[in-house]
Amino acid sequence: MSNSVFDLAGFLGEDFERLGDPLLQRCSALDGHRLYLTGATGFFGKSLLALLALLYQRGVRFEVTALSRDPQRFLAQQPWCAKQPWLSLRAGDVREPWPGEGSHDLLLHAATDTVASAHINKQDVLDNLLASARQMVAFCERAGVRRMLLTGSGAQFGAIPNEWAATGIPDNAQIACDPTQPSSAYGEGKRLTELLAALHSQRHGTAIVYTRCFAFVGPGLALDGHFAIGNFIRDALAGRPIQLSSAGEALRSYLYGADLAVWLLLLLLEAPAGACVNIGSDKKISILELAQRVCALLAPNAHGVEVPRCATSSNGERNCYLPSIEMAKSMGLDVWTPLELAIVRTASFATG
Repeated sequence: MSNSVFDLAGFLGEDFERLGDPLLQRCSALDGHRLYLTGATGFFGKSLLALLALLYQRGVRFEVTALSRDPQRFLAQQPWCAKQPWLSLRAGDVREPWPGEGSHDLLLHAATDTVASAHINKQDVLDNLLASARQMVAFCERAGVRRMLLTGSGAQFGAIPNEWAATGIPDNAQIACDPTQPSSAYGEGKRLTELLAALHSQRHGTAIVYTRCFAFVGPGLALDGHFAIGNFIRDALAGRPIQLSSAGEALRSYLYGADLAVWLLLLLLEAPAGACVNIGSDKKISILELAQRVCALLAPNAHGVEVPRCATSSNGERNCYLPSIEMAKSMGLDVWTPLELAIVRTASFATG
């Protein structure tokens, strides 16, 4: 891995500029606000911080308090953050009372363990989500938060029926994960977080924006985690064959990190109170096609894609994890970065 990780703000800054002035002008509505951000050191958080750094350079003035388990470690990995006068990193755990003085009118709660190792103990997954949700509403009351955005998950929908493979699951779909299954701990924890926020809103009038986040790619995404696209990019860059664990018929879609950051900020600032908005891409692709595309873009002369010999066709049954983004599009949001460019940009950042 190269030292390009130190230049995340500059790298993503090129992407934000590519998205154009009209979008950045909308983001400038952050001027004059105080924002509290959890999950600042994860993929979502780092992409947001890079966007905020560019906005500050463009003259937008705001303050951000960001919660981190280990601020010094984070600054060692992302030294550009130490140079941001608008950013205050506070040490803390989302499961315990959140540090931060004074009022914060905006909150973006993006803290979630998405690495596979964090999901081994399902009881811990649920307990951690509920503990952080309780601290979230306690902080909102203490800090006078007026608007907040929750980063939920497509996992809240449970198994998405294949009938939505063509269009993606609607934002307002009334389906959910099965609460009798331990594997639903993450999705149910996210659902309960939304319920606690709704109860807080009823008591205090806080405007809540609910989001269901799907799959993403971009600078800062772990290439050695359990994200298929990250693993594919890693193997292609190493000149290894991309090895699938199935026939690759599952359907996915991927939103680029720069697009994601703009979506999150604009939904926080502009979405109607109570809105439930899917965040992701509506450009579907099978896992096999994804692997082939990564290989063609990054390692056309390498060993290609290997499908297990025992892999069998699903006879039309496809694992579908796709959002409809009609509500986001109605708010002027879209998939601005094509998948091919997103893959190349992610690989370019990783190699420096």
